[in-house]
Amino acid sequence: MSFQTTDRIKFIKKLATPVLSGVTALASQAAHAGPALPWDGPITTVVNNLTGPVATGISTVAFLAAGAALIFGGDDLGGIAKKLLYVVLGVALIVFGANFLSMIGLVNSGALV
Repeated sequence: MSFQTTDRIKFIKKLATPVLSGVTALASQAAHAGPALPWDGPITTVVNNLTGPVATGISTVAFLAAGAALIFGGDDLGGIAKKLLYVVLGVALIVFGANFLSMIGLVNSGALV
């Protein structure tokens, strides 16, 4: 038994995509129009603390220290110590990378007026 699509079904399928796109766009606008959520303040505080000058300085020092420890103490370090240094290196790269990209203008760090 074969199923054949009629012209009406083809028309509905062609119409469904733009209609669903429009409904999704309207729903997105309605979702952003509401009041601020209770966790917006603490998240903003964390973001400001991780992108400040103190965090940049600490991440730079941690990056250099972890890199030097991995380079110069490679064979003497145990497996757990190496993994811990890799974690420190990764966190330092994330914090410093966000500040670096913002500094050279690749990431917008605020509203442009």
